Formats: sequence, C-alpha cells, structure tokens
Amino acid sequence: MLTQLLTKWLSLSLAIALTFAPQASASAPTAEVASHPAQASAGWRARSADNICGLSNLRQVNDPARLDYKRVLEATPEMRDLVRRGIKPNSAEGQILHQRAVDRVRRASSLVMKRKAHCSIWKRISHRDGRAVADRTSEVIASLEASQ
Repeated sequence: MLTQLLTKWLSLSLAIALTFAPQASASAPTAEVASHPAQASAGWRARSADNICGLSNLRQVNDPARLDYKRVLEATPEMRDLVRRGIKPNSAEGQILHQRAVDRVRRASSLVMKRKAHCSIWKRISHRDGRAVADRTSEVIASLEASQ
C-alpha cells in the first residue's frame, strides 16, 4: 500500500513539474538575439589572459583598446631596475619586481582606459569584421613616466 501511494505521488509530482517546465525549441528565436545590444556587438576575439583591465567578458566589450604589453612593461622603473642590476627574472627578487611592474602597468592602463572612455584594455584583441582597435601604448607609457 505504501509503495502504491508513493508511486502515485511521484507520478503526480512529475506531471506537475512537466506542466510548468519551459518548452524546448529546436531553433533559437532570432528576434531575441537581435534585440540584445550586447549580442549585436559580439564578435570580439581575444584570450582571457590578454585582458589587462576593464571588462573581460567578450560579450560585453564594445569599445576596447590594446597596447604593446612588452614595450609598456619594459618602460616601468621596476623592469628597468631588474635589467640594470642584472637580476635574474626567475629569482625571488626578479619575480617581485616583475609583479610590481605588472601592477603598475595595470594601474596606468586603467587610468588611460577611463580617460579615453574605453571599456577595457587588452594585450591582443581583434574583431571578426576587422574593425580597428585603438592602440594606447604611448599614452600608457606617458602615464607611467608622469607617475615616477
């Protein structure tokens, strides 16, 4: 008797759950995709590791900038000190100086990003349709030199 009652209860629960479950469709609705502005600007190509500051979700990116990261990193006082003193990059002091340089580049990039009204700054980013991405390397280097 208990198993019959349990079976009926589970059957009823399943019927109710299926009634209120959203219906699956075979094709995606085109009207919904076109109505979202974030979807319309999708098409950016980048690796998440290439994000320096700002938005990192490529679906939200609308006006990114890029910079020559290696050149900007070499322009920091920490990296100049590392080279001048001949410190090995893999040593403890070399890793500390490198991390400080990375932090300095991130802060300077964030300032330039806000000043130039970009949504994010990347090491490398491109768009499917080939649109140009502003290069802010010189502005970030100038910001680094001004902060010294």
